[in-house]
Amino acid sequence: MNETNIYFDNAATTKMHPKVLEKMLPYLTDNYGNASAVHSFGRKARVAIEDSREIIADFINADPGEIYFTSGGSESNNFIINGIAKTEFSESGRNHLITSKSEHHAVLHTFEKLQKEGFTAHFIDVDEDFIPTLENINTGINNSTSLISLMLVNNETGSLFDLSKIKNKNLYIHTDAVQGFGKIQIDVKKLGVDALSASAHKLYGPKGIGIAYVKSGTPMESFILGGGQERNRRAGTENVASIVGFA
Repeated sequence: MNETNIYFDNAATTKMHPKVLEKMLPYLTDNYGNASAVHSFGRKARVAIEDSREIIADFINADPGEIYFTSGGSESNNFIINGIAKTEFSESGRNHLITSKSEHHAVLHTFEKLQKEGFTAHFIDVDEDFIPTLENINTGINNSTSLISLMLVNNETGSLFDLSKIKNKNLYIHTDAVQGFGKIQIDVKKLGVDALSASAHKLYGPKGIGIAYVKSGTPMESFILGGGQERNRRAGTENVASIVGFA
């Protein structure tokens, strides 16, 4: 009797869609130029990246210049949380950060690291659906609070949290949207967030590629140094094929 394996772990990762692979293949074979190069091979790669940036920005009602490509959701979370927390502290002196106890480790461990660097991190309780209550959020906010980071869809339970309910605009709001991106409609303006993380492998795209949406005007510092890529905030030769695959 032949065994049939049935996959039930799409929350962890999805199988790449054939159409995604079809779009990626030319950039793994013929169109292999470095997008930072000025010759025709490089220009073709640059056009593919910027076209992809526009597609993804339009998908969440953002501006293309607010989209940064990363290696995945974990890097995007690290990039955004570190960037906002440290830049805002240097500009305003605010060093209080809020997240919930049910966040992904990419968020929790980043907050714990910032605690060791002198920041005050407040890990708020969640309800029976693993959703932070507005009462707990509002109670946690003080005059030194610069950043709140809360996931949009819980990666363990699937519970949805409507971040638009947070009305305090004297701080920055980040959401780890990795589990919800591509599954529910996301409009960053209606959601009222300043930053968002997402990853392609959760929605039938390639592994190792993510985005960080950072609203224009949000205080940020560079995450990886050594090149001018991603508007000097994330150095490194771009993964063109995967960027196209994400889009």
